[in-house]
Amino acid sequence: MRPQRLASKVGGELTVDLCADCQAIWFDAYESTQLAPGATLQLFEAIRTSQPATRRALPATLPCPRCTLPLTPTQDLQHTTRFSYYRCTSHGRFTPFAQFLREKDFIRAPTPAELARLKAAIRQISCSSCGAPIDLERDSACPYCRAPIAILDPDAVAATVRALQSAEARRTSVDVGALVDAMLDAQREARGSTSWSVLSHQGSSATVDLVRLGLDAIAAFMTR
Repeated sequence: MRPQRLASKVGGELTVDLCADCQAIWFDAYESTQLAPGATLQLFEAIRTSQPATRRALPATLPCPRCTLPLTPTQDLQHTTRFSYYRCTSHGRFTPFAQFLREKDFIRAPTPAELARLKAAIRQISCSSCGAPIDLERDSACPYCRAPIAILDPDAVAATVRALQSAEARRTSVDVGALVDAMLDAQREARGSTSWSVLSHQGSSATVDLVRLGLDAIAAFMTR
């Protein structure tokens, strides 16, 4: 795992661990709820640019990296969004990238119309959460980890990024008046801061990760 230092909303820094091959994040206890808005944006960028050397489905049993005891699959709710992760009651949680994106409202379930278009374009996709194959003719969720099919929602990404940027600006903004007063006080004392077009080129037999396609599309747009 690769450690990444991020700002905490309660002040100071925290360190999370990212694994590109597992496509997951390890949060020590309570770290996931302590991320500053800017830290969430940093993790989104890290996920967008992270590519596994070889993508394999996660094993049926995952050990805690701290105590090696088996992690417990856990369902959670953030506002109205359901997401999942693997939890150690003592040390923290192992969260697949896709589930973190779901938790932070970057991705959503496809509508019935979108799902029908997917089935017409491709037969099989990769689970964005664990990497296992999903047969669109037979499954509406991953048969391995039960994560629902998800796509990156450009509108949701834009809205979430704007909200996080606004929150981070408020968090890090400086009260200029108070700063001037403090400087004056100091001076006185001294004296006396999915696209669908991509899918159409995959072919009906391709296996793709819909969330990864969305991230790649964003990357292509950002480099224009």
